[in-house]
Parts: sequence; structure tokens; C-alpha cells
Amino acid sequence: MNNLPRICWTSSALIALAGMLWGLQMAISGDHSNLAAHAHLSLLGWVSLALYGTYYHLAGVARLRLARLQVLFAIPGSIIMGIGIAIAHQTGAEELAKAGSLMVIISAALFAAITLTSPLRINNGG
Repeated sequence: MNNLPRICWTSSALIALAGMLWGLQMAISGDHSNLAAHAHLSLLGWVSLALYGTYYHLAGVARLRLARLQVLFAIPGSIIMGIGIAIAHQTGAEELAKAGSLMVIISAALFAAITLTSPLRINNGG
């Protein structure tokens, strides 16, 4: 197996843990002002990365250079956007959130290009 699915899944698990700890911190403190940032980090970091890794593993396209590039935008983009949204809510400075959002959008566009142009090679056990 190519390492790209594992990288996606491991990053997904670590981001999920970070998101859960952040959620716990908000619950304990009673301060939910970073709820939007927490939700973006959880959805884009945890769910999207897990789905990317699953698709790359099942479709047999993990060795594509475009797939590696897509993941290089997805992982840091998700983290930067989550942190950036928190900073924007606290200070009004949106530059980091915008940069992370742009990375996530590029990642999504690359994933769309991969799914549209690459033939599926799903092993159905047959």
C-alpha cells in the first residue's frame, strides 16, 4: 500500500483528537466562542482527510502526483484554517483564515480533478 492513505488517516485521527480536546476545553470553560473554528477543524481536518485517504486506498490512485499535492494542501490548510478562524473571532484578523481557506479550496479542486480524470480501480474482491 502507498503511504498516502495512511498519512491521510493518521492526520485525520490526530486532528480529530485535537478537535475533541478543543471541544472539551470549551465545555469545561463554558466559553464556546471558538465553536465555528472547532467545527471547521473537525469537519475539514477529520472527516475530509479520512474520506480522501479512503478514496485513495479504494480507488487505487494514491500513487498519483496530483493526489500527493492534494494532500499537501489539505492537511496544513485544514489546520491553518481552523486556527485562523479562531484568531479571526478573537482579534478580527482574518489573514490566516483566508490563507487556510484558500489552501482547502485548492485541495478540494485538486480532489475533484482527480476523481473526474482518474479511472477507478476498486478491488471488489473478484
